[in-house]
Amino acid sequence: MSNPSKFESFGKRYGLLLSVGIGLLVWFLPMPDGMTIIQHKLLTIFFSAVTLWITQGIGFGPSAFIVCSLLYFWVGNLAGKVDESGGLIHDAGFAIAGFSNSGLWLQTAGFIISIAMIETGVAKRLALHMLRWLGKSPFGAILTPMLANMLISPLTPSNTARTTALLPVVEGIADSYKAQKGGNFGKALFICNSLSSNITASAFMTGTVPNPMAVTMIISVAGASIMTSWGYWALVAFPVNMILLVLSVGIVTRIFKPEMSAIPGGTSYIQEELRQIGPMKASEKRTIFYFLLALALWSTDLWHHFNSTFIAFLAVILIFLPKIGVLTWKEANKGIPWELFVYFGGVLSLSAALVKTGAIEFIIRAGMTHLGIENVSMLPFMIGLMGFTIFSHMFWSTTTAMCGVMIPIYIGIAQTFNFPIVSFVLPQAFLIGYAFFFPFNTQGNIIMMGPGYHSTADLFRSGLAVGFAAWALWALAAIFYFPIVGLR
Repeated sequence: MSNPSKFESFGKRYGLLLSVGIGLLVWFLPMPDGMTIIQHKLLTIFFSAVTLWITQGIGFGPSAFIVCSLLYFWVGNLAGKVDESGGLIHDAGFAIAGFSNSGLWLQTAGFIISIAMIETGVAKRLALHMLRWLGKSPFGAILTPMLANMLISPLTPSNTARTTALLPVVEGIADSYKAQKGGNFGKALFICNSLSSNITASAFMTGTVPNPMAVTMIISVAGASIMTSWGYWALVAFPVNMILLVLSVGIVTRIFKPEMSAIPGGTSYIQEELRQIGPMKASEKRTIFYFLLALALWSTDLWHHFNSTFIAFLAVILIFLPKIGVLTWKEANKGIPWELFVYFGGVLSLSAALVKTGAIEFIIRAGMTHLGIENVSMLPFMIGLMGFTIFSHMFWSTTTAMCGVMIPIYIGIAQTFNFPIVSFVLPQAFLIGYAFFFPFNTQGNIIMMGPGYHSTADLFRSGLAVGFAAWALWALAAIFYFPIVGLR
């Protein structure tokens, strides 16, 4: 993975073939005692799909169609039932169960709200005003777009969208500070704002696609509860990520100490940008109102218990209504990543089948028995696994694929050791967005690297330091904060 272009080229060329080979290998391995034929089939599909997702030998959307078709034609149904003639019963509802999940629709609605925030100019105006207030010192200038990123993250489930929206602001800051490419301030500015999209992704359930995806998988096994609500995720994850956001600026500016102590030319860039965008338009005011309405309802779902997806639907309805709306369907449609929608549905369908049949649990239990591991304490195991979750991002080129592979495994571990599923798996879900290390780990990293102010080595050096800080911070949270909020 040290040369992502070669890996990606290999994956595109041979990934599909390799996936088929891995699937055949798993299928023709002797079936262990106690394993059912349904579990064997599902594990064959799982390992084949994981290979496909890692190599990206075929697009995410087509891979979901392959998975669902195998579930329907080959697995048939969850229990392996047959009809009177002995033929396998093919249950379409089982094969595409993930597409009826509310988490899938929460993701789609979130993208529509995000498009409204960007298209109306609210995201840029917010960042510029924050920069005017906080951006007079290098530390404040670097932190300002990161705070703007945090503010829009509850309704922007895409690192790529947030990074793209804030890139012009970050470039404007570099220009105001007369940052030189390769200079320390430019490095710190662009690296911190690359890291920030990953950190803010963790703060809210709607911050990135893998978050509702992970929660949906947890709910499919443990059921819905206060601990799987939008408000509870924010209660646990927002404070930790807010600390990490500020801490990351301190870490990176210590590695790359800025050359200046104030804006050389004053705040003229900010004033000029605000002058160009003019007074706040009615569409912006309405977007802000719809944003705040959804945010207020989400943050209080611990009390009113309205489903997060339908709160998002309410905001989307207002966004599209004639006269008071801010977007047309045609405008929104071009920005919705439908391939992720299809992939999300396929992954959820496979994950639900793996978990309900105990296929992943069987493999993990067999492995632990082979290693002689029977009784472990949840807290140290969970903290150790947090480190694995953070640093294994080095080997992934998409957090969405990582979530689809790893969350079912974490659920299987919880089932194997009889740990509370939500308390054990949810902390790992918080960390799925932490793609700190290489440009290819996530599109946001690539976008921030585009202007050329820092190198891959600079990002890796900073990401490694912030990764260890994140691990330490979450370990402290697990020990001291989780018991306070009931995550134990």
